[in-house]
Amino acid sequence: MNKKNVRKVRALWGFMILLIVIGAIGLHLHSKQNSDDNEPRGKDSSLYNLDAMQPAAQKPGASSTSGEQAQPSASLNGEGVTMIGDSVTVGIEPYLKEQLPNMTVDGKVGRQMSQAVKVINELATQGKLGDQVIIELGTNGPFSRDQLHDVLQSLSGARQVILLTTRVPKGWQNTVNDTIAQVADEFSNVSVVDWYSASVGKDEYFYRDGVHLKPGGSRYYTSLLVAALQKS
Repeated sequence: MNKKNVRKVRALWGFMILLIVIGAIGLHLHSKQNSDDNEPRGKDSSLYNLDAMQPAAQKPGASSTSGEQAQPSASLNGEGVTMIGDSVTVGIEPYLKEQLPNMTVDGKVGRQMSQAVKVINELATQGKLGDQVIIELGTNGPFSRDQLHDVLQSLSGARQVILLTTRVPKGWQNTVNDTIAQVADEFSNVSVVDWYSASVGKDEYFYRDGVHLKPGGSRYYTSLLVAALQKS
């Protein structure tokens, strides 16, 4: 093969290699574009689904979201205060502890009112049941008048019992709140913090499920509890 033919062969191979490189680059860019197009944008709508998948608790100060906040009195540090609840309680616990550092908070995802008496007895046995008790239950389902009556009867020795109404976009919301209003009047040591009414028009305080609270909502919720405890 003469030198002229050798140069032609080399030029041909060089051209083929260039085509291969260009093709590979094009394939890579096409794959990346498809991948980007298929990547989900924003949070999945199923992220916040009542107690099944509640948002992680956020420490106070982690967000600049504003919220009404009461300052505890010098004598109110949470000593002798116990709160029993579901995932709403779990979410606001850091904010409660910021205001009332010595209180006992027992929140559990999925908890129902039917489990409350057992929790109360366990806390009493452990010496963790205070003489001011807050009950936040109803997020996960309704309860009967008898069930709530039994819970309040088990707390008849407490100086103050606070019941919280619920805000949950489910069919049992009104049933829960009506039951609380009816039964609370039967006990002289029971008062109601009407969270349902207090949260009207405050959609910005809630995550997309309409139940669990953002930092501003958690501060507001806490302020209502602190104010109720100070009235005792």
